[in-house]
Amino acid sequence: MDIQKLIKLPESKTLEFKRDSSSLESILKTIVAFSNTAGGILIIGVADDHTIYGLENPSKSEEQIVNSVAHRIKPQISPDFHIMEVKGKFILVIQVDYLLAPYYLSDKGEEKGVYIRIGNSNRLASVEAIAEMKRAKQHPFFDKAPCDSVVESDLDKELILKTFSDHKVTIDTSKLFSIGLLVQKGKRILASNGGVILFGKADIRQKYFPYAEVRCARFSGSSRAEFIDRLNIEGGILAAVTEVPKFIRRNTKTAGKFGSMRRRDIPEYPIDGIRETLTNALVHANYEISGTRIFVAIYDDKLEIQNPGIMPPGMSIEQFKAGVSRIRNPVIARIFSELELVEEWGSGYKRIREACQKDGYPEPIWEEFGTVTRVTFFPHPEVVKISVEAELGPSRDQVGTKLGPSWDQVKSEEVWDSEVMILLDRCHIPQNIIELMDVLKWTNRTKFRHRYVVPLIKKGLLKMTVPDKPQSSKQKYQLTEEGSKQRASLETKPGPSWDQVGTKLGPGWDQVKTESKWDLEAITLLGQCRTPQNITDLMNVLKWTNRTKFRHKYIVPLVDAGLLTMTVPDKPQSSKQKYQLTKKGLKELTKNSVK
Repeated sequence: MDIQKLIKLPESKTLEFKRDSSSLESILKTIVAFSNTAGGILIIGVADDHTIYGLENPSKSEEQIVNSVAHRIKPQISPDFHIMEVKGKFILVIQVDYLLAPYYLSDKGEEKGVYIRIGNSNRLASVEAIAEMKRAKQHPFFDKAPCDSVVESDLDKELILKTFSDHKVTIDTSKLFSIGLLVQKGKRILASNGGVILFGKADIRQKYFPYAEVRCARFSGSSRAEFIDRLNIEGGILAAVTEVPKFIRRNTKTAGKFGSMRRRDIPEYPIDGIRETLTNALVHANYEISGTRIFVAIYDDKLEIQNPGIMPPGMSIEQFKAGVSRIRNPVIARIFSELELVEEWGSGYKRIREACQKDGYPEPIWEEFGTVTRVTFFPHPEVVKISVEAELGPSRDQVGTKLGPSWDQVKSEEVWDSEVMILLDRCHIPQNIIELMDVLKWTNRTKFRHRYVVPLIKKGLLKMTVPDKPQSSKQKYQLTEEGSKQRASLETKPGPSWDQVGTKLGPGWDQVKTESKWDLEAITLLGQCRTPQNITDLMNVLKWTNRTKFRHKYIVPLVDAGLLTMTVPDKPQSSKQKYQLTKKGLKELTKNSVK
């Protein structure tokens, strides 16, 4: 043990400092937490700022702690005690091994006396954590255990066959036993917990494991205050392997870096590293914990993958990084291995780190919070650089070549064509960016600029009224001669109606009449509008909080379809604006009420 080196390290899951031995309660909690989690070293006589104070009588301190451990910790444990001299001062080093748990303070009892280590602090263990400790002591795994009364027919055989078909694996009852999806309990054949989590029919999964699912969200800014996009993945955790990357692709940027011969696209986040981390989260999540799901969150400045459960008993993040492997869910891990979704066990962190280093991404951060583990990725420096340049005002040569779509890319998108025509029409007289954003009901200036203004200027369809100062507060945008021609050509096309635009901003009336949920919500709104209602009143009815998305999803299609009318039609954005049922809307409401 290199004590000099150890003292310089920060406190962690497996290391803690105490200035003195005066607080026996705190010392005992740390010993219990180390025993229950991953072992650890407690150094007494050194403060957490690494200052060495030493102990006046280390032998007396040792005797007090040994007696307290013997009388107050159950079951009995025997940590190793070492009195060591550092820089002329004596300190007490207590080395605690990870032991089959749970250990607890006897005067508090098992319910309130079991502590575990989270980061560099001691926390009371949850009921689920204590249950996992007890299972580890008896050797069975949660995903191997039989799931109540769930039988073979409750598994989705079609999904199982489809999943294994590409790997030329013959699936029958015998195979389901061998891979752990079915287990024997007395004379009964039941599905295992892992089998239900992976392949249970939807209603069965929902009944027994409602939280064994993956949810994704894209937030505006760096907090969870406002959603931009979200996805609740249906079909079990295996579906997340393909669906999560799709969600990430549509909600992150790609930078273009030009070399001597060709352009190289740089994703905002490391694709291989995220895929490996997602797989790790799916395989090692603690599915016994209720109320917590696997969650993928994208912000403006980071991407997080979070799963229920801290490191398995006896494991620390440091050991994980060192290549130590301890499988929490052997059934789920076996299936992922059969499907070639994982490589060699214990090499995950190494592959993630190498993927980031190879392509120039910052190294991700692993953290434990309460009952969850979270991995945070950060954007590629090149993407950050280009984003900053775009905010500060790129040169004319840069415009549209990086983050914004080019005109040729977007010209094939009918919805985009429709919106461009609206903007070009407005810009026959100079308009500032706020005025243009209001036209299309956008609130994010940066994304609006990348989506519309930058490509239109690059194509020469719009021009700046203050070209030498792109970020001027007086900046406006005006139609060019080429823009006038393009506007005229777009007007000759059969432009999409709001029903078509609804494929991006919200479904149109004709579309949603076949969608029962939207149909029900639309009819609910029509019923409310027998008397004039403002948008806040209507949002409250359907429990919405985002005004812009609510307007695009419901109000615009209903007004365009002639089912609702505005009480202040000349001022759509008036603070006094309300919406009222039309005769056509009343007929639609009556017709649907009769059904």
